[in-house]
Amino acid sequence: MPGMRPPLRIGLSPRFLYKSPLELGFRGKTLQYLEQSSAHWVMSHDALIFMIPSIETGGTIRRSNLSVADYVEARQVELAVELVALEDVLAAQSGADAPERLKRWLWQAWRERGLGYALLVGDADTLPVRFMVLDRVQEPAFHFAFYPSDLYYADVAEDDGSFEDWNAAREGFHAGYFGEVRGEHNKDGPIDHDRVSYVPELAVGRWPVSDVRELRAVVAKTLAWRGPLERPRALIVHADGWVDARPRAAAWAGSLAGAGWEVEQQLYGAEGVPSRASVLESLRAGVELALHVGHGTNDSWHDCLGPTEQDALGAAPPAVYFSVGCGTGHFCVEPPYHGYLDVAGLPHRGTNDGEVFTAPPPPPAPLQPGRYDTSGLGERLVVQPGGGALAYIGCDTGAQPCGLTLMEGFVAALADGRVRRLGEAWRAAVTHYHRAERLGELAPTDSWYPPSVFFQGMKFVLLGDPTLPLVGSR
Repeated sequence: MPGMRPPLRIGLSPRFLYKSPLELGFRGKTLQYLEQSSAHWVMSHDALIFMIPSIETGGTIRRSNLSVADYVEARQVELAVELVALEDVLAAQSGADAPERLKRWLWQAWRERGLGYALLVGDADTLPVRFMVLDRVQEPAFHFAFYPSDLYYADVAEDDGSFEDWNAAREGFHAGYFGEVRGEHNKDGPIDHDRVSYVPELAVGRWPVSDVRELRAVVAKTLAWRGPLERPRALIVHADGWVDARPRAAAWAGSLAGAGWEVEQQLYGAEGVPSRASVLESLRAGVELALHVGHGTNDSWHDCLGPTEQDALGAAPPAVYFSVGCGTGHFCVEPPYHGYLDVAGLPHRGTNDGEVFTAPPPPPAPLQPGRYDTSGLGERLVVQPGGGALAYIGCDTGAQPCGLTLMEGFVAALADGRVRRLGEAWRAAVTHYHRAERLGELAPTDSWYPPSVFFQGMKFVLLGDPTLPLVGSR
């Protein structure tokens, strides 16, 4: 995080109080504490003091669990890194709900300390999700749909630097609907109903982990990555049955090759490619970047990767994946079609299971635990130990061919030397998309497509560390 220079931090071991007085209310507990004068003496020398809790044999926490701190220490070799507990952020900020409090913390850090990147550690059951809203034409859903959008956390500021809350329309139920996009069912008014600024100030990624085991696997895999090569390798695959984007894919290959990448193209029409066997063989041989163009599902790249290949990728060198196919980046439910937990804590079975809404559906809760915490190909590859994906960019739900413009901006940023890091390239992709698709000029038509163009970038997600270096310095 460029520009951030945290104070010297000193960790002290605690003292123990094994038999705490009953009046303190910690019956049967062992207390760990710091003596006040010692802490104040350290702080008087412009240092920030931390108590490092003891880890006891037989306890629920083991030293091997402290993987986030290990990761922070490794990243601090090249970046100033601040590790912050979600609970502390939510307690320190005000806001309509947990996502807004977290976003206000990010905005404040961007404005005051030059925050450039944010890695959100937690799946949809662990770290709050902001759901944007589309007026999708579905009568049982009362013509509303919710989709998770981490762009909310990246787009922290208005053009003038003030806080961007994604909630300009607050009349009635709209106060609980964030990032509203209209134009599919409602043809009056602007598509950008909440007047979101859209262009991200931060490069934001998410590790979709739900427990310590998954976290340790992601940390170990990311730390073990050998980093950018002088001649990084890329694989571009494009299966038949979708729009023909072969000229664009070939142009991307040429741009990357001109920037020093070694590029393999598997574009339909060539003999024998792409196939599940050919794609798996190339990924096993090792690439730094894999780009997919074509249809997708929650567990596949059409004619390129499926569940069997996903399992086999556990033994392949990990790579960064980017797919424009439908649903491959799915990491959270899509209310009200899927069953979900609403903001009042009430469960819904969803319209796919027969629920009918006769009024605007209650918005989903920021955390979707248990059976509501669904996953897709990208998430499974990221949390896969050893191989799979270092990071994955994909769409949580249905994608449209305009998503190719996101990939175009991503490749251009890597090829022209503007950026080195994954999150910078993704941020550049969204910025390029906003400009190239002229989102500020879109207006409702008789078609459903203009609002889909508008919120395309809102429903793609980066699952991985945005500070990951993809290319070396030039």
